[in-house]
Amino acid sequence: MSAVAPVLVPALLLSGCAIRTVDPEPPSTAALTGAAFTQGRRWNGAAAARDRDGEWWRGFADPVLDGLVDEALRGSFDLRRAAAAARAAEARTRSARGGRLPALSAGMSATRSFATPGVGLGLSQTQGLPRVYVNTFEPSASISWQTDLFGRLRATERREAATWLATEEDYAAARQTLIAGVVRQRVTTSVSRRRLQIARSIIDSRRQTLGIVERRYERGVGGTSLVDLRLARENLAAAEAAAAPLALEMTQAVHALDELLGRKPGTTRADLSLLAELPDLAPPPRTGVPAALLDARPDLRAAALRHTAAQADVDIAVAARYPDLTIGGALGWRTEEFDDLLSTSALFGNIVGELAVRLFEGGRLQSDIDAARALLEQQAAAYAAAVLGAVREVEDALVAERRLRQQLTASLTQRAEAREAEELARSRYSRGVDALLTVLETERRRANAEDAVLRVQGSIWNARIDLHLALGGRWSAEPETAAETATP
Repeated sequence: MSAVAPVLVPALLLSGCAIRTVDPEPPSTAALTGAAFTQGRRWNGAAAARDRDGEWWRGFADPVLDGLVDEALRGSFDLRRAAAAARAAEARTRSARGGRLPALSAGMSATRSFATPGVGLGLSQTQGLPRVYVNTFEPSASISWQTDLFGRLRATERREAATWLATEEDYAAARQTLIAGVVRQRVTTSVSRRRLQIARSIIDSRRQTLGIVERRYERGVGGTSLVDLRLARENLAAAEAAAAPLALEMTQAVHALDELLGRKPGTTRADLSLLAELPDLAPPPRTGVPAALLDARPDLRAAALRHTAAQADVDIAVAARYPDLTIGGALGWRTEEFDDLLSTSALFGNIVGELAVRLFEGGRLQSDIDAARALLEQQAAAYAAAVLGAVREVEDALVAERRLRQQLTASLTQRAEAREAEELARSRYSRGVDALLTVLETERRRANAEDAVLRVQGSIWNARIDLHLALGGRWSAEPETAAETATP
């Protein structure tokens, strides 16, 4: 022990001198101030408790959607790519952890050589002398350990671990994005199908109107003119033209859904009948406090972890300016007889301590530190911007759904009145009371009102999807507290 003490004791004493040069906490932002979201106070629902199961789409109570999401989670190539990235980052973390442990290696060499006795004598004098063969066996084992005096290896492990956890959060975010994409295409497909159905019913209605005008024109009833006939035909053609882009929109939505499901685009055609209706949405609950987003949203957790990794990079760059101490040793046997391979008389060994200091590299070491600190500032700014954007997304989703529901109420009234006006105008025209232009105008207004209702309903669904993503998943209702009841 006395022989190795001069090397090991200083190493053990200094191995805890890790360098930490930065604040380990990510920066705080003004977005997290306040007891509640501004727009969240305007809803009168129950308070929200975060549901951490990650299956927020099941709250829509849509069996068709449940099956589509389950299939997408099994077949998505984007998820497979994110999962592979996480596995690679985990492997790099294990590699960095292994770098802090001693490295042990072993080897075995065998040599056979020969010599001729009497070398230096004349040729005639050495003729007939036998050659002498020598076998040499040399097994050996060596061990080396980098003591990590100033924490460079530990900082490397922290960086790789934080990067690994960030890629795990990237996977969670990709999963949420995939689910949201499936729900959106479900909504788009359903809304497009219903809009197409309404457009076809409008075509049938305008075809009936054209029939009435044609009969009245042929009979010369009520002063029906050729202009009336042309206008009725134009009205029908306009309805037919409006149906074409709706059919295209529905087909493209199905193709996009197939891609998300991992199917060949166009194979969901047989399932269209299952996508005809959308369940109603209940009003959202209260949404908690902005600071809860830090724990709920995977993208924010990933941003915080990347800030941690950037901190470790600074520590790595600073530690590179300090000495590295590597302790190594070797143990071996050298013998000419295999039977004496492990004999103590053939034993040899050594222990070595190597201290390396980087004295001058043309300013590269300080430049590496400056670059690492700048990248840390970049990650801090990215984290703060992500938090600010997350709070904005929640506020936008809340106000969007509230305003869209107000719009839907007005649109439903508009549709009801337009339907009544169309029926009344057609009846009055058939009796010769109103002109054809009144009928055509009411038909146009009713078509616009029908389409507006469906588009607003789809927008409400998309706003609810945005709210789920903004809040980081699903919520479940719980009774309000006294403080929440008192919130204006």
